[in-house]
Amino acid sequence: VGSEGRRLTVLLNINQPIDSIGTLPFAGQNPNFGAINQLNSIGTSNYNALQTTLRTRAWHGLSSQFGYTWAHNLDEITAYRGVIPFDSYNLKADYGNSDFDQRHTFTGTLSWDIPASTRGPKALTHGWNVSTALAFHGGQPDDQVRPGVDLIGDPFGGVSHSFAKSATFTGVQWINPAAFATPDTATCAPVTSDGRCYGTLRRNQIHGPGFKDVDLGISKSFVITERFKAQFKAEMFNLFNNINLSSGPGAFGLGPGGSGQVTDTIGDFNGAPGIGPGEAFSTVLSLRVTF
Repeated sequence: VGSEGRRLTVLLNINQPIDSIGTLPFAGQNPNFGAINQLNSIGTSNYNALQTTLRTRAWHGLSSQFGYTWAHNLDEITAYRGVIPFDSYNLKADYGNSDFDQRHTFTGTLSWDIPASTRGPKALTHGWNVSTALAFHGGQPDDQVRPGVDLIGDPFGGVSHSFAKSATFTGVQWINPAAFATPDTATCAPVTSDGRCYGTLRRNQIHGPGFKDVDLGISKSFVITERFKAQFKAEMFNLFNNINLSSGPGAFGLGPGGSGQVTDTIGDFNGAPGIGPGEAFSTVLSLRVTF
């Protein structure tokens, strides 16, 4: 069990209007000034986690390691570059789940050197290995919408998260867009200095799709001569061809007017289309010769 807190750099607009008619604090110095962004070391980040690990070593040729983490990460702003708080005069109003808040993570690796058989040709019965890698984790929140949105219904109401196969992929409905609304400026509370509503949707309240991936490798080592050795290996990625949808900041249309759909897979979303982690099932065959 662990806990960690850090001070973060935050980008603030020190020329944010101080009233609803748009009066700027620095208008007296220069009326042409717009936003004035200033870096401040006043942000906070807190990470709390329960981490567990189980290992086995060389047990009948089997080595393995499994890890599980239950965690919660909170801050005001995760990536300060190009992002300012909803209200630069009330930074703590943005305190909530981090952009990369991931509650549950499970990983595992297994490697089994198959015991050699005394029957049959040695070239066929010796040198076999089977290995696998497992990865399962929950989704990350979508931070497209800062505070300023009302949550008026169940964001998952009437949504199945099912993937429908079709000739043209249009996306998976992850959120019910009817659950969100723009606050009424006449009745909302509290409000920012320039009259904007905070709304009832907390920052990073809605999490996206999780991730499931199982990889498998089978290898056969050969001793050709005393100096020459070879290994043939077949590696299968995303063995069960799980559909891993994108998750994280900007992954799905959230808020009033948003589609509520996830329209991409995680590998492509992170810049590795087709070959990234969790992408469609694929097999790699390789031959390595050492001398």
